[in-house]
Amino acid sequence: MNRATGRTLAATLALALGLAVSAQAFAQAVVVRSTGPSAVNYPKGKRLSAAEQVTLQTGDIVTVLDKAGTRVLRGAGTFSLTVAVNRDRGGAALLARSLSNPASVRAGAVRGGAVRGAGDDQGDTVMPVSIWLADAEQGGTVCVPRGSDLYLWRSESAKRSFSWLTEATGGEMVRMQWPPKTVGIAWPKTMLAPQEGRNYRIYDEATPDKVTEFQIIMIEPEAVPADAASLGTLLLDNGCKAQFDWLAASLEEDEPAAP
Repeated sequence: MNRATGRTLAATLALALGLAVSAQAFAQAVVVRSTGPSAVNYPKGKRLSAAEQVTLQTGDIVTVLDKAGTRVLRGAGTFSLTVAVNRDRGGAALLARSLSNPASVRAGAVRGGAVRGAGDDQGDTVMPVSIWLADAEQGGTVCVPRGSDLYLWRSESAKRSFSWLTEATGGEMVRMQWPPKTVGIAWPKTMLAPQEGRNYRIYDEATPDKVTEFQIIMIEPEAVPADAASLGTLLLDNGCKAQFDWLAASLEEDEPAAP
């Protein structure tokens, strides 16, 4: 490769990287779900810029995650995403906090979390109080801030159960107990320290053929944004789809209104 060609290639790469960073930096919202005739145009995970308008037909419903939380756009009509976000952004910051303090987790996610619906004590509608959790039933890629504790999550919390945790390639197996009415437990790091890029498996003791596999991705703490749209983009970019769904569901209003 001659020097001129090298300079041209470097300039092209720099431009491409610059465009990618700009697209992410100016993302105003991310599509959470969509139904209706225009759903194909707004798939889950699609980034929408501040200057972009969302045009919907009759019967369309598009839910987007913006900087403060979720909004529901209903067609027919054309919607702008440039309107100021005046809602409380504290919810996104709360969900993005580190889990380095186990006491705060036990008071929240481990012992009930944020429950939707008064009087619900079965755990069926319990939502995590943080997104930095590994779904022991769904699996997949799991994002966690480097240096933070990792917790395991389950949706069925009524009964006590036991699981086995091990690396996917084999090795030591650790038996874990899920107490009754408990949706989250700490990763047994003293017996099996979680490592970035490794694949892990969880076996349910009652149904040994039921296996969940996931991979851990470490995120630098300073790279974790406080606003919901940027946080959702970070999760999707790293393949942490279950955590993206948790983020959107936890910030979803009961009756969000389109502008």
